[in-house]
Amino acid sequence: MSEETRVNVVQLPLGRETPGQGDSGTWWSRQGGGFVTPSMFWVAEWMDSSTRAEHVPFAFWLVDALRPGGIVELTDAPGAFLAAYCQAVARLQLPTRCSAIPARDTGARRGGEDFAAHHDARYAQFSQLATRPAEQMLARFEEGTLDLLSIDLTTDPAGGSGGFAKRYHAWLPKLSKRAVVVVHGIGDPAADPEAREFWRTLADKYPHFEFLHGAGLGVLGIGMDLPPALHQLFALGGAEPRALDLREMFARLGRGLRMQAELGELQHRVQSAHDSDQLAKLEAALAAAREALAAARVDHVKTLKRLRKVEESFWWRITKPLRRLVKNHRWAFYNLRQWIMCGFWAATLRFGRLKKQMRPYRHARLVLKSGLMHEAWYLRQYPDVAAVGVPPSLHYVLYGGFEGRDPSPMFSSQAYLSANPDVMAAKTNPLVHYLQKGRYENRAIQPSTARPPAPKPPANPSATR
Repeated sequence: MSEETRVNVVQLPLGRETPGQGDSGTWWSRQGGGFVTPSMFWVAEWMDSSTRAEHVPFAFWLVDALRPGGIVELTDAPGAFLAAYCQAVARLQLPTRCSAIPARDTGARRGGEDFAAHHDARYAQFSQLATRPAEQMLARFEEGTLDLLSIDLTTDPAGGSGGFAKRYHAWLPKLSKRAVVVVHGIGDPAADPEAREFWRTLADKYPHFEFLHGAGLGVLGIGMDLPPALHQLFALGGAEPRALDLREMFARLGRGLRMQAELGELQHRVQSAHDSDQLAKLEAALAAAREALAAARVDHVKTLKRLRKVEESFWWRITKPLRRLVKNHRWAFYNLRQWIMCGFWAATLRFGRLKKQMRPYRHARLVLKSGLMHEAWYLRQYPDVAAVGVPPSLHYVLYGGFEGRDPSPMFSSQAYLSANPDVMAAKTNPLVHYLQKGRYENRAIQPSTARPPAPKPPANPSATR
C-alpha cells in the first residue's frame, strides 16, 4: 500500500488539482491540495482549554499521514494532544503503541482523574500513562521503534531546555527512519529563552514546519524515509502564501475546538456555582427548620405541662362522665341544640335567624333529592361516618364537602373546588353550589376518583374456616 493511499487522499502541492479529475473525486483533496483530509474535521472525544488543544486537528492529520508504529509524548500534563493521538489510532485501527512519560518521578499518574478515567476507558489496550520518569522508561523501548516523538516545552520542570535537550538526545536512538518530532511551546512568550533556543537548534539541523497559534508548534522531519505528505509540508517556505493558508486553516480549526472546550468549562463552573448557591440556600433553610423545630419542641413541652395540670384538676375529673355522654351522643346533642335555638328564634319572632339555623337541614334535603347523593355509597366509602351516627347527607353538607369527600360516584367535590376557586373562597359546599348556581352557569362536574376502602382481614383467621 502506498503512502498516498494510507492518507486516504492523493497528496498534491497546495492549490493544484489532479489532472483529468474534474469535478469528481474527493473534494477535500482538490480544495486543500492534499493537506485537507477528513481526519482534520473529526470531533475530539476529549478537549481541554490548554494551548495544546488548538493543535488537535493537526494531531489527527499527522497520525493519518504518518501511520506511526510507536508514539511517545514527553509531558508532565497529558491531555488533549495525547487524547487526539489515541483517538486517531483507534479510529484508523492502527497497531500503534502510545505512551505519555513525565520528566520526573512523582509516583502518581498525570493528567487529572477525569482524563485518566477517559483514557483508561477507551485506550488502555494500546496506551499508557506512565508514572516513572523518562530516564527509567527509556530502556523499555527498542531502538528504531518510535515514529512520533512529542515534546512539550511548556511543562518542563527543569526550567530550561537543558533537561529536554538531554532527554531528546537520549531518545534519539529510539527514533525510526521515518520519525517525526513535534515540539509544543516554541512560541510561548512565557517559556524560558533556552527552550526556544532548543527549538532553533533542531530547526537548523532538520527540515521543519512551524505553526504560530496555540503557543506555537514545531514539526521536525528527523527520519529520511518520510511519507510524501510530510515531504510536501516541509517543502513549504515559512512566508510562502500556501504556508500561510495552511497555518490559517489549522489555526481556525484548533481555535474553534478550544473555544468549545472553554465554553464547556465555563458552563461547568456556572453550574457548580449555581449548585453551590442552591446548597447554601438549602443549608440556611435546614438551619432555620432546625431552629423552628427546637422552638416547637419547647412549646410542645409547655403545652403538655399545661394539659397535665388541667387533667389533674378537680373540675376536669368531676365532669368526666358528662364529657363522655356528650361525646357518645354528640349528634343527638347537636340536634337538640338546633331545635332549642329554632324554638328560641321563633318565640322571639326573629325569623331571619330561624331560617339561617335551619339551612343545613334544607341543604341536606336538597342534595338528597338531587340524585347526586348516595347515602349507602357514602357510608361504604367512609366508614367513620357510620360510626358517628349522623345522617350521611347532613354530614356531607356540614363537613364532607369541605374535606374533599365525594357524595356519590358521579360527583367529585375536590375536582369541583379546584376548577372553581370562587366556590372555595366563599366556603360553600361544592354540591350545594352546583345545585343552586353551578348547573345554571354550565359549570362542569367530574366523576369521583375515590377508591373503595380495602376490606379488613378477620380478627380470628380460624373463624373463616
